[in-house]
Amino acid sequence: MWKVLNHADVKNFYSPHSIKWNYIIERAAWWGGFYERMVRSVKVALRKTLGKSSLTTEQLSTVLTEIEGMINSRPITYHFSETEEPIPLTPAHFIIGKRITSLPPARLHLVIPISLPENA
Repeated sequence: MWKVLNHADVKNFYSPHSIKWNYIIERAAWWGGFYERMVRSVKVALRKTLGKSSLTTEQLSTVLTEIEGMINSRPITYHFSETEEPIPLTPAHFIIGKRITSLPPARLHLVIPISLPENA
């Protein structure tokens, strides 16, 4: 990989684009641990969800989107046990302003009459 990155064509490409390479020290657990943990969370969720099944590209995209929503809805602040307390802050709050797994506002006021049988 180092030979490829040092090749003249590669250097000529990334130099004018202001691309700077940052490397993780080999076997240094304290470098990149945060995003390595996120990768592990996705892998575990995929293993538990899919097992050994095969998916189409569209199905895999759907599963990954659902996993992304669950990971971005995990609280990053203290979770209060009282119901009057504010909801905990999640990464989704920075992305869309609310939890991804929250229900949409109740705007539907559809009442469906249910008729019971006369002998009930």
